[in-house]
Amino acid sequence: MNRNVHQHYRQWIAGHGPWGGAVRCLLHVASWIYGLGVLGRLGLYRFGLLRQTRVSARVISIGNITAGGTGKTTFVMLLVQEIRDRGLRPAVVVRGYRGRREGETVIVSDGETIHFGYPEVGDEALLLARKLPGVPVLMSADRVRGCQLAIREFGTQVILLDDGFQHFRVERDLDVLLLDQENPFGYGYLLPRGLLREPVGAIRRADLIVMTGAGEPEDVPPGLSHAGRVPLLHAVYTPTVLTNLKTGQTVTDENLRGQAAVAFSGIGKPPAFERTLQSLGIFPKHHLIFPDHHPYDDSDLTGIARCMEEVGATVALTTEKDAVRLEKLLPPFLVFAVGVRLTLAGRQTELKRCLDALLPER
Repeated sequence: MNRNVHQHYRQWIAGHGPWGGAVRCLLHVASWIYGLGVLGRLGLYRFGLLRQTRVSARVISIGNITAGGTGKTTFVMLLVQEIRDRGLRPAVVVRGYRGRREGETVIVSDGETIHFGYPEVGDEALLLARKLPGVPVLMSADRVRGCQLAIREFGTQVILLDDGFQHFRVERDLDVLLLDQENPFGYGYLLPRGLLREPVGAIRRADLIVMTGAGEPEDVPPGLSHAGRVPLLHAVYTPTVLTNLKTGQTVTDENLRGQAAVAFSGIGKPPAFERTLQSLGIFPKHHLIFPDHHPYDDSDLTGIARCMEEVGATVALTTEKDAVRLEKLLPPFLVFAVGVRLTLAGRQTELKRCLDALLPER
């Protein structure tokens, strides 16, 4: 999607933007058609016309009900550590969105060697492979085949199905649903009028709900009444490291605080990146927003450099996921990638209880 169209689209679904009323009417009609497709697919599974497949490992799905980022990648990292602490062998299976090998089943990493880079595999798959040494990461649109390959090749005991809430073919043992604290239900409409992938009532399928955001929520969103007694946790983004893309060296936030900076990102929730920077005491003069998973090219770098010159910025800041998509380019300016992790805020024992009930003893 063109960057300008993307910006207008975000305004339209939020209730603003030029020609908003007419565009939202068209989007609303399209969302009804989309909704019929969603309900039809759910019905095929519900009535047994499409069947789930059970694999010989425990399966934990991590997903959301909205398009865009809710912290799935960082939550997968958190779960991997919990599983390894139990002495079990995990593997991660991802779809590999927008990778050149999308549609294939490939071993991105065997835990020791990373076999594919960007753009062969998606940014999320490569980032997970780098962040999880010792853990196999596989990419497959056919999640059943990906899970079976992980079990056969690596003796995997626990499979983490990244972005698996709407992928019903693999029978799962635990469904973890992540919701963005600021906009948990995607403006209340199905795609493309809003950001919902399926109706809000789908949260009843979850075994565990995790709200991700900047701080402890004061109020529980009304839509969570659909969840019944499903346990609710909260996780906050915590900055970890700032890395110079050219040298690979890391710096502290004190090194950048007070410098004139421009931010740029192509992620699902750009405001979350802004809040992360603000938590470090860094307030960029401008934030250039690109579509999620945007494949950067030289013209994008030229635009960023021009923006930096206009506002007098000396450094550019981006996310680790964006940094993956910049590696084969040579930005003509200083760029730092900001790493984050998710930290559970209270009720950590609830996650451990769920995992203890699911996972076998060592």
